[in-house]
Amino acid sequence: MASPDPITLPVATIDPTYPTVIQDVFSGVVPAEKFWISCYKASHPSVHAKIKAELHEKERDLVVTSVIEGDLTLDRADDGKYIVSCESLGIHKTPVLPPIQEYFDVERSNPQRPQRITAFDVSPDSSRFATGFLDGSVFLYPTSSTSSFSKSDPAQKITPTISERAISRPHLSTTTHLQFFPSSRVLLSSGADFSLTVLPADLPEPSSNVTTSMRLTPVRTLRAHTRPITSTAMIGPGRNILSASLDGSLKLWDIPSTTVISSILSRSTQPILSATLASVSSDPQSLVEGTTVYCGLQDGSVQLFDLRAQSGLVQTSAARSRGGAAALAHNTFHHFLAVGSSKGLVSIYDTRAMGTNVTSFRRGQGGAGVEDLAFLGGDEARLVVVTSDGLPYVANMLPDGPGVASELVGGDCDPVRSVRVRETAAGAQDIWSTGDDAVVRQWRL
Repeated sequence: MASPDPITLPVATIDPTYPTVIQDVFSGVVPAEKFWISCYKASHPSVHAKIKAELHEKERDLVVTSVIEGDLTLDRADDGKYIVSCESLGIHKTPVLPPIQEYFDVERSNPQRPQRITAFDVSPDSSRFATGFLDGSVFLYPTSSTSSFSKSDPAQKITPTISERAISRPHLSTTTHLQFFPSSRVLLSSGADFSLTVLPADLPEPSSNVTTSMRLTPVRTLRAHTRPITSTAMIGPGRNILSASLDGSLKLWDIPSTTVISSILSRSTQPILSATLASVSSDPQSLVEGTTVYCGLQDGSVQLFDLRAQSGLVQTSAARSRGGAAALAHNTFHHFLAVGSSKGLVSIYDTRAMGTNVTSFRRGQGGAGVEDLAFLGGDEARLVVVTSDGLPYVANMLPDGPGVASELVGGDCDPVRSVRVRETAAGAQDIWSTGDDAVVRQWRL
């Protein structure tokens, strides 16, 4: 079946400091201030605008905005979100969401010389997060609770103290992937040095008398791959894990013994760039019965691995023109598999018939690579896309096909490398991301 032509989605960008501008006007720091909005779509003239923020003439506790240059509109919704529309580029009431929190490490997030975060994860209970770096180190931090907030408030800036964090250096070179175990108290790291390590994820008790960070010592080290590890997956509580590598193998591990239970090679030993579980065994006596895994390959195809048969099954077609399958996300409710390519294309497949490409889309003309993907919870089939151009967004899949549901504001065009989605106790959806500016950002939908 022929794949549909990719749909080009528009981009709405806004001055990332706009919440601070509005807050300064509201607080009386300045009587009025301006910020910018720019909108783009491939093969169309771009639209640029200046927005003036000032207090309402009569209602002095209300900030109003007006467009003084440019053919677009900016409106404030009842819930406080600001919404951009630009009819000439097909941008219809798109929220521009600032983060609610930004985390800065005192040593690693220096704006002049940020140390790029190469791996990231948030614990399942959202109590902590971990970052990995080019030097093979791993840092562990506590998260901070969020008080009530407006959708347009400036982000709460958090700088954990040295005594609040824990650090380790489990790898000889780049930390490539991080994943918490279901308990949230153990962390799995993988590296470009071909190894995986299991680290305790306990946080220290903050103390003003402590001037150094707590050190984490690996409790297990797993070695069998012959090239950098790109992805991991947990089976059940984490006694068994899966690892994918550029050596073209998918390995199933027994954590207590640090041994490989089985190893499956991809088609033509293609390097595996990404992996995600397709289904998990429902038989507590057999971890492989019914467990299948999607793997994204360097040639742009996706292969389904069956652990029981120890072989690769159905796969999508290869197309090097699309770029490698750098990111995968699976939505079981809608039977969608999202594939993000290194050349910026996002393809959606129906997992009941993997030859069926439901739709595909991209943004911009430069082909900024897709770095990571994550489906939001619920029945709306919304997909978070983070890219190397530093312009993350939420895409809608249903009911009218792909479109931009929200722009995620905060960064200054530094590549965004990782994204995670966690549901709060109140049922809200939190999006976490990080990248080359070494800042961890949190949005709440």
